[in-house]
Amino acid sequence: MISEIFEKMRSTEMNDWVGGTDPEVVGNASADLIRRLMPISSESKILDFGCGIGRGMVSLLRGGAPAKVVGMDIMPPVISFCQENIAPHFPQVSFDLIEGANDHYDQFIGDQFRKPLAQIEQEYKDYFNIAYAFSVFTHIDRKDFVNVLKLVESMLAPGGYFLFTCFTLTEFSRKMIDHSQTIFPLVNKAYVDNGEVLWGEQNDPLAFIAFDKQLLEAMTWEAGLAIMKVEYGCWMGGNIGSSLQDLIVVRKPLPMVDQDEIVFTPVVDRSNFSSQS
Repeated sequence: MISEIFEKMRSTEMNDWVGGTDPEVVGNASADLIRRLMPISSESKILDFGCGIGRGMVSLLRGGAPAKVVGMDIMPPVISFCQENIAPHFPQVSFDLIEGANDHYDQFIGDQFRKPLAQIEQEYKDYFNIAYAFSVFTHIDRKDFVNVLKLVESMLAPGGYFLFTCFTLTEFSRKMIDHSQTIFPLVNKAYVDNGEVLWGEQNDPLAFIAFDKQLLEAMTWEAGLAIMKVEYGCWMGGNIGSSLQDLIVVRKPLPMVDQDEIVFTPVVDRSNFSSQS
């Protein structure tokens, strides 16, 4: 049945909308990263934010049955595909078509009704303990970045994990970009916002967008999320990276506790140590 779903993905042009290549290969790679970087279990309530046609979700479901999985996207055709080809086979899976605009994807949106974000926030407030978003924040402008992160944060339970991919401007990636070493051509690139943001294509800024490392950290914290782990991708060249894009794992902080609840690590008193001759 899962093989049949992937065959339907291969046969639809929507696979090219969400990045192309073989959907099963992409799905398996995404699911492997999710399992490696976040604590998935049978009790997990998982959000696939920007689910597309469900490539990563289907591969993740192949490896086990979490308690709940919700896919969300702003494009009506991909949600319709998921509702017709994935949801009927998995009772714990559902999909929501949500409102949103994106210059890179607006051509696929149309005028179909989509759930308001306020309704989404209310329905799923503090609900998910695991969330992920592949190739979403690589197509979001700086002015929308924090707001989208805040939306995900509102749906995460305290202590919940969120894995998202992006392109990060570091000392190394900047050097590789400027010396044309990246695996993306970036021949019509432009640095904007005093060099804090890179458009890979000036005529389509959201086709490829990268953010300075310090800016990325600041925007993530502004959204109420703490960065736990970063793995840089191979997009920047130099034969490094565990995946194509950079991987960022964040958590929604737990509430602070009273001082008497903190178990301190003892510090060795060195004042009485005798000197060794």
